[in-house]
Amino acid sequence: MIDDLDRKIMQTLTRDGRTPYTALARDLGVSEATVRQRVSRLQESGALRIVALCNPLTLGHQSVRLMIRVRDLTPRAVAKSLADMPMVNHVALCAGSQDIFLEGTCRDQAQLVQLLDDIRMLPGVSRVQVLLLLELFKDYSWNGLDSAVGQSEAGG
Repeated sequence: MIDDLDRKIMQTLTRDGRTPYTALARDLGVSEATVRQRVSRLQESGALRIVALCNPLTLGHQSVRLMIRVRDLTPRAVAKSLADMPMVNHVALCAGSQDIFLEGTCRDQAQLVQLLDDIRMLPGVSRVQVLLLLELFKDYSWNGLDSAVGQSEAGG
């Protein structure tokens, strides 16, 4: 279970994953050991992962979103294969007209073509819908999830 203290820790780390535990402890009115234990537990449970992110478009990279239909295999089996690809950042199962949502980043157009070829050749992939990002205006992975559904202080 995630409680209010866990949410406050995650909210702070979402804004700046390098926030020292001593600063977190001071701001939240708890000991550094408590913060360290809470962060460790959240990481072990898979609820929290601290990473560095960059805006791929500002680096001249290609950022792509794909909607994938699956045939002859389960979406879960195909998703596991997709998750192993180095250019793939995010893979999720979907409900609706598509089975899998994928986010990927490629250093250039040639690598994007290779990624699309690799995905289309995967067993079980029947259709790939490509969305090539031109400009990002908001990305929760950079701005934090504190205003997103399920991330409020009350847990709603």
